[in-house]
Amino acid sequence: MKRMCLVILLSALYLIFSALPAMAQKITGPLVIVKEGSFDFKEVKEGEVLEHVFKILNKGDQTLEIKKVQPG
Repeated sequence: MKRMCLVILLSALYLIFSALPAMAQKITGPLVIVKEGSFDFKEVKEGEVLEHVFKILNKGDQTLEIKKVQPG
């Protein structure tokens, strides 16, 4: 009985560990990395022109297309 339980346990472990590489699929496509998600200008005088540059990186293996940007 103990031998049969050991065989079943080892078989189950083998199946689990042999399936792990199949579950770890490579993600493809664009991958956006934004180091700074927001920026606070603090107090601003009316009519003052403000400017800030956000660095956006594409760490993926396909072209990143930014189609729409909205101020928050």
